Amino acid sequence: MQSEINNDQFQSIGIISRFMRTELNRALKPYGLNDSNYFFIFYIADHPEPSQDDLTRKMFLDHSTITRSVRKLVELGYLEKRLDQNDHRTNRLFLTPRGAALRPELHTITATIFEQTFTELTVKETTLIKELLSKTALNLERMR
Repeated sequence: MQSEINNDQFQSIGIISRFMRTELNRALKPYGLNDSNYFFIFYIADHPEPSQDDLTRKMFLDHSTITRSVRKLVELGYLEKRLDQNDHRTNRLFLTPRGAALRPELHTITATIFEQTFTELTVKETTLIKELLSKTALNLERMR
C-alpha cells in the first residue's frame, strides 16, 4: 500500500520545504543568516549591482522584506549600498569581500542539505529533480 503522503503533492512539498528550511536555518545561524536572506549573496554575485527594486521583482518577496534583509546583510558586513552614479534616487548593492568569501561556503551548505533531502534518489533522479525545479522556478518567474 502506497503511503498517503505520496498522494498529496502539496503535503510532500511542505514536508520537503520545512526540512530544508530547518536544516538551512541551523547551518546559517553562525553567520547571522537565515533561509530568507542567504540567497541575496548568490543573487548579487550572479547579477552585479542590483537595486533593491530589482530584488523585489526577482525574488517573490515584498519590498519591506527586501529592505529588512538588505539592512541586516549590510550590518553583518556582507553587503554594501552605494548611490547609483546615473540615478541618485537609487542605491546599488555590492558584495563586500566578506560577502564574496562566504559564497563558496553557502554553496557547500546548500548542496549538503540538498543531498540530505534527496538521498534516496538515484543520480538520474537527482539530475531530473534539479532540472524540474529549475524549469518550474523559471516558469513562475515568467508568470509573475
